[in-house]
Order: sequence, then C-alpha cells, then structure tokens
Amino acid sequence: MSPDEFALALRALGTPLFLDDAGTPTALGTEYAGTADDGTEVRIIQLAARLTTGLRDLDAFVRAVEHHGYLGAGIAGSALFVVEARPDGEPLAVRVAREGVIRPTTLAPLAHAAALQLARSLAAFGAHGLITPDTLRVGTAGKVSFRWSGIVPGLVAAGADAAAVMEHLGATDYLAPEVAAGAPFDARSDVYALGTTLYVATTGRAPFGGRTTASTMAAVLTEDSMIEASPAQRLTAAVLRAIEQDPADRWADAERFARAIEGTPHNRPAAESPRKRRRGSARIAIAAAAVGTILYLLRRLTH
Repeated sequence: MSPDEFALALRALGTPLFLDDAGTPTALGTEYAGTADDGTEVRIIQLAARLTTGLRDLDAFVRAVEHHGYLGAGIAGSALFVVEARPDGEPLAVRVAREGVIRPTTLAPLAHAAALQLARSLAAFGAHGLITPDTLRVGTAGKVSFRWSGIVPGLVAAGADAAAVMEHLGATDYLAPEVAAGAPFDARSDVYALGTTLYVATTGRAPFGGRTTASTMAAVLTEDSMIEASPAQRLTAAVLRAIEQDPADRWADAERFARAIEGTPHNRPAAESPRKRRRGSARIAIAAAAVGTILYLLRRLTH
C-alpha cells in the first residue's frame, strides 16, 4: 500500500491523523511522522505485508496491542497500523554504532535503568516481545524506554509464528529458546531479550547459549557474591544469568534482574528446590575445578 493509499485508508476510518512525510522504512514496515488533530506529534507505523500476510485474525492483533500504551491501533484497508507518541532519545544500537561497544562500568547504570523500566512495563502492559538494541532507547539524563511493545505477541495472537516474525525482523538472537519452541512470551523471555541486548552492547556480538565455561560459572556462584563485586562484575554476572537457555535458570522477573545489576539483595525463598541445590553444587564443583586448573598451570609456568 502506497503512502497516498494508506493516508486515504486512514481518513476513511475517520481517524484524526495526518501524515507529515512520505514515510521511512523500518524493521516493522513504514513509519510516518504524523500529527493528531490536537497538534500532538505522533508516529504511525504501517506494518509490512511480509509480517501480516496470512494472518487469520487481524482484529486479534488490534485487541492484543491496544493495552500496550499506544495512542491507537487498527486496520486501514489491508494494512495493520499502530500509533505512538514521538519517541524520546535514540536507539542503543545507534549509540553503539557511533561510539563502539560500551564498557561494562559505563553500561551498568543504563542496564539498571533498563531493567527497572522493563519491570514497570511488564506490570503495566505484559510481555514486550521485541527487546533489541534497536527498540531500547536512551534519552536525556539516561532515561530509558522501549518501543514497539506488544507488536510481536500481537502478531502471534493473530496467527503468526514467533520465530518466523523474529527472523523477518532480523531479531532471532533476541528470541528466547522456549518461545521459539512455541511457548508464549512472558517476563522471563523479556529478561532474556534484555540480557542479550546488554551483552551485545558491551561485546559487539550475540551470545551463544548463556553460561558455558567454568570461568564464567565461577563468577556467579552466589547472588551474595555480586553485592561486593564491582559494577562491571555485577553487570556481567546478572547478564549471564539473564541469557540462560532454560527459563527456570534466569531471573524470575525484571525487578530481580535490576537488583542484581545494582547489587541490592532481595528476599530468598524459604527453601530451595532440589534442582536448585543440585545446580548450586554443580556450580561450586565447576568453579573449584576451574580454580584448580588455573593453579596447576601457574605452578607449571613457575617451575
């Protein structure tokens, strides 16, 4: 649908929206700068046909995204669209492209703000579903926000496959494994996506399966150890747990993720499950093996 056709379709709906430009291509489709009839600057996103073709229930998408804080959502002709306020700041991806990867010590305050904002968003709207360096925005005074909340879960509600949608968006690295396997988006899948986003921001590449080596396992033996660690160490440990492949091994919610980054203790459950006790024992054993190996190599080098 051309910009003129889309504008006509919007007017046919009786929406108080006016397109101010010819549109800019985005991962989701075409984004138009617009103005509401009260003069408010808005952004109108017309979803690409590749994302909407074959959907069984377009109304399900509209219902799913209506409570995610958008100014509006609907169907104009054959196109799905959402309307949002003009976003603040710039995408994290733009900052990384301009300045290079961000040192963990510098990233830690931003990461903490992002985790807190995610906790608020989850409480207000439910799962975001598309947290990436392109949707995490950093505004003035370090204010953090997320764009396009609920879009992907909305498409899934309308009949799309989550993995296929994320592939179309070039965001497969940020899709939690359980969602790719058919589970619904939830707080833990958003924690995974935010953890991956922060990992990419500080390393320049996507992770490969969470904690997999003895050295990183040793860094996250207990949550208490993070309280006395440096901001960089706390961030590293928190992110590594956030990107665990098994959702049961991640932070249960974004608030705990934020507390881990900050180094604030939180209440522990009265009793740990046998699985957690076994996992804790395994971590200690792996860490001990890693330390033993390092000491052995040092002795060999000094003799």
